[in-house]
Amino acid sequence: MVGASWFFILIFAIPLIAFLIWLMKQDKRKGIWGIIIVLLLAIGASYVAIRASGNAAANFELRKKEAQEKSH
Repeated sequence: MVGASWFFILIFAIPLIAFLIWLMKQDKRKGIWGIIIVLLLAIGASYVAIRASGNAAANFELRKKEAQEKSH
């Protein structure tokens, strides 16, 4: 994963998910469904972010290699 993705996950995503879980726990009646939904969405978003980051890094390396071949 690219450094910017780790930065996003550590600084923004994890605190947001923790806050949302805490907030959902405050609702005694339907809190469990909220927590399940938040966790599923967080897992899905993490998967998409990791895939997108990997694709972006691979595209960058490919473009860099093509640029080096053109310059020679």
